[in-house]
Amino acid sequence: MSPKHGGKGGAYLLILRLDAPERIEVGALGPTHFPKGTYAYAGSALASLEPRVARHFSADKKPHWHIDRLRASSRPVEALLLRSEGDLECMINELVGRMEGAMPFAPGFGCSDCDCSTHLHLIDRKCLSRLEAFFPERLRPTPRTK
Repeated sequence: MSPKHGGKGGAYLLILRLDAPERIEVGALGPTHFPKGTYAYAGSALASLEPRVARHFSADKKPHWHIDRLRASSRPVEALLLRSEGDLECMINELVGRMEGAMPFAPGFGCSDCDCSTHLHLIDRKCLSRLEAFFPERLRPTPRTK
């Protein structure tokens, strides 16, 4: 826990790498073609940030959210964390969407509870570097969670 921010919750960007193009069934969104690349998914966990991220890192789980479907075919790179008492998920998502090198992807993905068009972006290396510089904290998966 970061004493600077005080809470156990906050928002995160889950960074995933898909090493080959793949068609993935994404719940109610149906089959979606995902090109090879790096993806940034904006999420939040207001009570328990680390356990939520650990769940996303884990390959051994029952799919519940849209991101679980993509995660089953991809590998986690890292999670960029922003601790907060408030819900900053959509703000972070908007920030990513405005960055050069980020392309909104899969309309409706991960945003059934808000007005955003998607919470998933396909990002390039420069965009990832800028995001890593912006976020104060990051978690990386352990070898057993990949």
